Amino acid sequence: MAPAKRKTAEPSKADTLAQTDESIRAAVSAACRQQDASAAIDGILQTHIAGSGFSGASIRALERWQYFEQCLWPLFTSSAQPSAPLVLSVLVMLNAKRQQHVLHRALRDMDQAAAERLVSSAMALLLDQALPCSPMAACVGPVDGASVRSVCVYFLDACFESLEVAGVRAACLRLTGVGLWTHVAGRRLVEAEYERTPGLQRLAKQAARRTRVGKHADERVAQANRRDQDFLWTMVCDFIAILWCPMAEEEEEKDEAACAYACTFLAFLVTLTSQLATRRFVALMLRDAHVVELCGRAPWAHSEEGVRAQRFCALRELLRERLGFAVDDVSGHPLDAEECQGRLSERVAGLQAAVFARWPEALDGLVLDSGARLADPAVLAGHLAGLSVDALRQLASAVGVRTCLAWPPDSAWAGASAARVSVLAEGAGDLAYAREFLLLVFCQHFAGPQMGRGGLADERVLLAGGLAEADERVRGTKRAAPGFAEYAAEPLALPRMGLQYLSLADYLQRSLRLVRVDALHAVHEDMADAVRRLMPREDDGSVVFDGWARMALPLCGALHVTEVQAPRVGEQAPRRVRAELAVDLNTYSASVRGEWDADVRPGDALFLLAVRADGVAAVRVCTVEAWVDRGASEGGLRRLRVLLDPAEYHEDEGGYGMVNVVLRRRPQEAGVRGVLDALRGLAEAPPRLPAWLAPTFLGYGDPAAATALHVLGPKLNSPREPVAVDLGDTFVSAEHVRRSFASTHAAVEFSEAPGMPGVVEFGPGGRLRVLPRKAVARGPVGLRGTRANAVEFTPMQVRALVSAALPGLTLIVGPPGTGKTDVAVQAVANLYHGQPRETTLLLAHSNQALNQLFAKIAAKGCIEPRHLLRLGHGEGELLEEEGGAGRYSSAGRIESFLQRRGELLGRAQELAASLGVAGDFGHACGAAEVLFAAHVRVRWDGFRRRHLAAGPAEAADLAAAFPFTAFFDGLLGRPLFAPDGLQSAEHVAELAAGCFGYLEDMFGELRELQAFELLPGARSRADYLLTQQARVVAMTCTHAAMHLGEFERLGFRYDNVVVEEAAQMLDVETLVPLCLQGSGGGAQRRLKRLILIGDHNQLPPVVRHAAVREWGGLDQSFFQRMVRLGVPYVELDRQARARPEIADLYRMHYDGLGDLDTVVRGAPYGRPNAGMAFAFQFVDVGDFHGVGQSEPSRHFYQNLGEAEFLVQMFRYLRLVGHPAESIALLTAYNGQRALVNDVLERRCFSGPHAGVFGRPRAVATVDQYQGQQSDIVLLSLVRTREVGYLRDLRRLTVGLSRARLGLYVFGRRSLFEACWELREPFARLLGNGDCLTLCPEERFGVPVPEERCVREVRDVEQMAVLVDEMVRARGTPMVLPPQDAREEAADQDAVMEAD
Repeated sequence: MAPAKRKTAEPSKADTLAQTDESIRAAVSAACRQQDASAAIDGILQTHIAGSGFSGASIRALERWQYFEQCLWPLFTSSAQPSAPLVLSVLVMLNAKRQQHVLHRALRDMDQAAAERLVSSAMALLLDQALPCSPMAACVGPVDGASVRSVCVYFLDACFESLEVAGVRAACLRLTGVGLWTHVAGRRLVEAEYERTPGLQRLAKQAARRTRVGKHADERVAQANRRDQDFLWTMVCDFIAILWCPMAEEEEEKDEAACAYACTFLAFLVTLTSQLATRRFVALMLRDAHVVELCGRAPWAHSEEGVRAQRFCALRELLRERLGFAVDDVSGHPLDAEECQGRLSERVAGLQAAVFARWPEALDGLVLDSGARLADPAVLAGHLAGLSVDALRQLASAVGVRTCLAWPPDSAWAGASAARVSVLAEGAGDLAYAREFLLLVFCQHFAGPQMGRGGLADERVLLAGGLAEADERVRGTKRAAPGFAEYAAEPLALPRMGLQYLSLADYLQRSLRLVRVDALHAVHEDMADAVRRLMPREDDGSVVFDGWARMALPLCGALHVTEVQAPRVGEQAPRRVRAELAVDLNTYSASVRGEWDADVRPGDALFLLAVRADGVAAVRVCTVEAWVDRGASEGGLRRLRVLLDPAEYHEDEGGYGMVNVVLRRRPQEAGVRGVLDALRGLAEAPPRLPAWLAPTFLGYGDPAAATALHVLGPKLNSPREPVAVDLGDTFVSAEHVRRSFASTHAAVEFSEAPGMPGVVEFGPGGRLRVLPRKAVARGPVGLRGTRANAVEFTPMQVRALVSAALPGLTLIVGPPGTGKTDVAVQAVANLYHGQPRETTLLLAHSNQALNQLFAKIAAKGCIEPRHLLRLGHGEGELLEEEGGAGRYSSAGRIESFLQRRGELLGRAQELAASLGVAGDFGHACGAAEVLFAAHVRVRWDGFRRRHLAAGPAEAADLAAAFPFTAFFDGLLGRPLFAPDGLQSAEHVAELAAGCFGYLEDMFGELRELQAFELLPGARSRADYLLTQQARVVAMTCTHAAMHLGEFERLGFRYDNVVVEEAAQMLDVETLVPLCLQGSGGGAQRRLKRLILIGDHNQLPPVVRHAAVREWGGLDQSFFQRMVRLGVPYVELDRQARARPEIADLYRMHYDGLGDLDTVVRGAPYGRPNAGMAFAFQFVDVGDFHGVGQSEPSRHFYQNLGEAEFLVQMFRYLRLVGHPAESIALLTAYNGQRALVNDVLERRCFSGPHAGVFGRPRAVATVDQYQGQQSDIVLLSLVRTREVGYLRDLRRLTVGLSRARLGLYVFGRRSLFEACWELREPFARLLGNGDCLTLCPEERFGVPVPEERCVREVRDVEQMAVLVDEMVRARGTPMVLPPQDAREEAADQDAVMEAD
């Protein structure tokens, strides 16, 4: 028998990727070595780019080997005439950078000439494709014409979104000038724009002269100007031709490559029409060419199959919306309903005049009909039904409607292909429209505008429409619908957040749509996760759950509807539907029970799920009304009363009978429905921003015009007139003032008046005068809030405080550890004391950051506690120094006010007794007011008139005559005045004035507290507290959005807004708080200052939906947008967190970031880390048991080798003696965080040494740990095949800047070292080698010897052996670090500046 043939083993996917990677590495290396690399570039284009079908894996491999930086870009910049393959290759690689969110940085790093030349090269390549005889015949090497177009247009689209880059802006804006109107067939429309905008026609004539040879331009310049002027028109014509042109002449079915290009080009047109700078002259050209209407007749518009065809239709509708937006294209003025109707009436009047002049009898009905009826396409089409096609064309030409197809110029194939175009008349050699299509575009021309109000559907509809996707994810039957990851190089039908917006309504609509999609996606993700954890299965016809979920609970019994109120008159849905549900938390841990009790509050949204074994059958939304009981009933069930959606209940009453699971969301996410409601309300009725802020907010005008420092000039020394700035107690000495302004003012003039410097007057010509701050007579007792500032702020911090004190917009960039929270606290204190009639609103994205800021303000003692108010769910986490939680919440403030009232009334009664005044003045604030007016003030006026104003007097006489001596003696517990001869008369007079000032404040406070006697309930008292009493109000941006309507109803007013962690807030989250006081009665004009504090070089806002984040750009904060627009900002430049050598790892991202002396010479920065040879080190981690990164589920990245290394390193540091609370374990991914926790559980919390090592300060992702710090940070990068989102320098900056004393990074050197964007930090990080170097003989708290004994550890196995040796040497029980060392670490951590 012949031996069986052995099957050849199929290469694994990993082997194939490795072979491809090696092949690409060799090709790139060869191209870099060759002097003439054109052939090598052509080969790479043919083999690895086009040959792989533009494979993402191949392009990422090219990026990994720095193909663009090492080969393409040097060749492009050195070539006088770059070849088409070279330009195409450059654009492909730049498009890949766009998908990784790093294209903007790459464009910004280019010099202006190179960037301008790159854009021009992309245009030239596009024109080469558009002008041949057949749009599908042209190609670049192996790349077909449609793909070349897609690459070029995708890049140009990115350029038009990056107009803040000078070279890009110069090249792009040349393409969108008024010269485009030379291609508009409807000259009547152009003439109407000339009449509406004075000077526009003159501008058009100047543009025309620049395209003709003459004194304004030679032949070369004129030709370039003509090319720029004709570029967009040529591309539009080419696009229209491609709509009906298949790949081969004999092929009738649509071509996928052409459809992909059509989608890309439509997205490009949406970008052009979404910002005024490019929309001005483009919009009219596109309307004239009937691009939207022609797309509606394209073959793809009628195809129900294929993702690209559906995307094409969605993008067409998006373009229709952009072109129909109610805004003046030239001026940017938003059009209200009356203005839109006026313009429509003008067009209709012109139509009726044209008809009356030529066909008065045939179309007499049209002439006599109203404009409102003619705006209806059906009515207008009925009037024109009897008109011949020739007459219709004449009428269209008369009113400015194009009658023939826009076609590529000099097209030799136009006649052969025109027969395919369904909108053309049969046999129309002149490309004239068919009657049906001409009638369509004619009626659309006179249709009413959209008014910019589209797309505001209810979330309930979206939620129902998204159930199929949620079902598929839960069941696992198929993958979710393709998103950005699957079509990364193609556009999506989503609006995008850019730099500029057409109007506030446009801004709000885009924001609402993107926030809504992201919120819906997050809900679906949470539902899928909860159902997966519950593990539902079928058992005898019912559903049982074998698992459990922290965020979802099975119901005990059915949902019980307890009340259905009758509908209102004229409505069908019930007025209110109330229900009760029961859950059993007895089997859950105390922490889970506590979360449900604490986090589920009235007003929160819960999701009711009908879960089956195969997925989710239905979803309903309810609102919490109240807990009926919390386990007091039999069996310990918790009953919850909820309000159901009346409309949903009316439509599908039976659906609630299937509900068997209730799902809650995290507190920071539970308010999303209220946020969406607030955004929808603002979008339907856009508010008015202050005039000083509105242009800058929308992205227009002088970027510096709205800034506070604009009045002082860039160096604070060129105001037009003197400007006085009250900085309160910012300065600690006169020398501090001189150092603060040494770089801007050579000389500082101090006032001769006594007192600490407080007011700085900036004068013309660089003059700087310093005046003392106002002294307040406080008497011997002293008022609360008298503690002075003791921090010597740096010059840049002082500059930030000057800006914050002035009216206008202030941006403060706070790099890690630069004390931006201290600056915020001082800015609020300065406003409180310097502007006593103004209210300040404090905002932050998270409760943690807000509480940190608010607690610092309260602890500083510079603001009266009665004027502080904290709103929102996080108020319970705020601790006051006196003890107790939530003392600054509404309820806590009211309680403290009532206590304070009793205390002050008691003092008033004591005062009356000391004055010998009979009566009960301590029972009410009104009675105390009578005491003050009738007795206290009268006695003081008499004393002042007889003794202070009468002339010099003896100290003893003044002391004896002072009427309130007995009261203050009792209050102080000692004599108010010293014995005779020990006090001067001036001192006694000053002391007496201070005592009366104390009495004035005491009775003034009682006057304010009188409202709490008169108001009947807690709600009215809380409202009064917010609107009349509080002067510093703090809340999160989510709370502000959820209660927007309530704030407007109450008439809440404020003058200043201070936003902490502004770079982590969505753009629209910054706007919503500015709208809390509504738009009526000049409320918005009251807003004087907007102070934004953040760091755009750290993490952006969190957006869970990849498409919304990457394509929609929702993760761009308002703070970052202002920085991109060039709004001047103040960047703090001295850090006090990290060792200088650690700060060097991220210092290059900031302008002149230096170190304070405390981190240069202060303890413990001057000592090395015990047990570690270096303060920072990168540790190269190879495959562990042959495995690097793994992905148990999608995007759930793990790396067991790095997890083991991290935990062994933690054990080592503990054995050396470092306190556990000083060590943080950070990772780049949630999957790795879960794995590290598992390994910690096995290595540190089980076995003979269980619990001895303790728990680290944190085990978290980099994103979760932003804003926090630790002495030692162990960071795992996880990825071994692709860099992933760590390629975003902002995320890496956060990871590197969390450490104060030691930073140890574990990752794959070959991967991260090769990433071009990370080259600077990794070059420094690798300065200490890539092999972990330890000093195991050293101990924490013991002086480190000069000659250190080091030991290198090359892999995790060696690390485990070393740790085990140290454990055996220590024995059991293990010795903990010395107590004083732990206390030292804790004390130093407490005094450090926060982010």
